[in-house]
Amino acid sequence: MTNRWLLPENISDVLPSEAFKVEFLRATLLGVFKSYGYQLIIPPVLEYLESLLTAGGSDMDIQIFKLVDQLSGRTMGLRTDMTTQVARIDAHILNQSGVSRLCYAGTTLQTKVVPGIFSREQLQIGAEIYGHQGIEADIEILSLMLDALNCANVGTITLDLSHAGILKALLENVAMSADDIQSLYGALQAKNKKLLQALCANWPEANFTTLISLLDLSGEAFSVIERARKALPNTSAFQDAMSALEQFCQTIHQIRPETQLNIDLADLDGFQYHTGLMCAAYVADYPVAIARGGRYDQVGSAFGRKRPATGFSLDLFALSNVSKLEFVLKAIQAPWDNRHDLRQAISELRNSGEVVIQLFPNELNSESIYEFDRKLVLVDDQWKVVSI
Repeated sequence: MTNRWLLPENISDVLPSEAFKVEFLRATLLGVFKSYGYQLIIPPVLEYLESLLTAGGSDMDIQIFKLVDQLSGRTMGLRTDMTTQVARIDAHILNQSGVSRLCYAGTTLQTKVVPGIFSREQLQIGAEIYGHQGIEADIEILSLMLDALNCANVGTITLDLSHAGILKALLENVAMSADDIQSLYGALQAKNKKLLQALCANWPEANFTTLISLLDLSGEAFSVIERARKALPNTSAFQDAMSALEQFCQTIHQIRPETQLNIDLADLDGFQYHTGLMCAAYVADYPVAIARGGRYDQVGSAFGRKRPATGFSLDLFALSNVSKLEFVLKAIQAPWDNRHDLRQAISELRNSGEVVIQLFPNELNSESIYEFDRKLVLVDDQWKVVSI
């Protein structure tokens, strides 16, 4: 017989000490978003399957937990990501003509563990801008991402940048199946020149030469930009991509000089989804990106309202693991007594934001995450807080 207390594989409880830290980070980050003028939305945890699949393709289909709606008989899914839901809300619920700044925080679930992440459940938090095509929106959203990470005290942040427009420009006049394009992307990430040669055997020589040049265009941001301007064709698609990367890097370097900026033009994780600038944030002692962001102007088209869009998201559980914030929760110890004046004193302390724990009779030690540093004692017929 299966033990009833066992949880499914790669699903876990969040215990008190971590839960408080996660909740503190959630509230802190939402406060940062609010300070920038972002509006909080709460999408549902499940929707009809076709709505969740509008921007994800077959990979997302595999990752979605599915169930049948007993009311309609239609297939529903538990969200794996919240970006598509935000696009639906922007397109059909808010339906604003100007710029929309939206933020969210909620649980996402996946059928399989993503490499480098050890849970199928995440607490995703993020922010998105709809309605502005210019790079100003990309700069704001990624500045917000850096502010959020800095609030969590994660140490030095490295931004790895790329641009989806580069590979899209190379593929414009080349006939390749979806599977071959996926293989091409994998070969670029692995910097596998032999596989690229096999996949692109029928490509025009100029296109292939440009593709291979991407393998060497990685490293410190400004150095890569200088080399890329010489290596890439002098067409609007390539030069616009480099101009966007250069303007972004210059601005971030001015306002966040402590941030390390790298560019890898062969690292195009999510290029099918993104339409412009792409960014991944890395911190020490964490094997994968702690946050990802970028531009995805096509995300709302499936809902009949294509709008410029850029945003970022991260997992609060992962952020809690890398955050160097130290939580020592202090509490006031109080005796168990029904005296009216004691209850009033405790109530006043709690209303002022203090944690007051009344110990039950014969309770010698309260086993909790709180540390008693003071106690409530009766002095001259008045209840006073004294240090322990």
